[in-house]
Amino acid sequence: MADRVMDGAEAGMGGWQLALVVHVVLTLAALWPGRRLLHRAGLPVVWLVWLALPLLGWAVFASLLAFRPWPNLPPLPEKLHPRERMKRQRAREQAAKGEG
Repeated sequence: MADRVMDGAEAGMGGWQLALVVHVVLTLAALWPGRRLLHRAGLPVVWLVWLALPLLGWAVFASLLAFRPWPNLPPLPEKLHPRERMKRQRAREQAAKGEG
């Protein structure tokens, strides 16, 4: 019976091996949504490579998404005071009347 006792290496995966398998599974699961997100935002899809980096890859990927400007966002509308908005509208109407 004593000769059948297995040490930890033979019993299964060690801690680092299990962590690596979990990392690979999570990375594979995140590739498709990450690709869609980057494509829709107009950002380089090559940034997905950061997800493959153990430990810091997810943080780098999230930081790139958070702190880089997204080029496909529409420009923010100009905020005008209501009086200025009406003034510009009247000017457009008068210009259209004068040309028409």
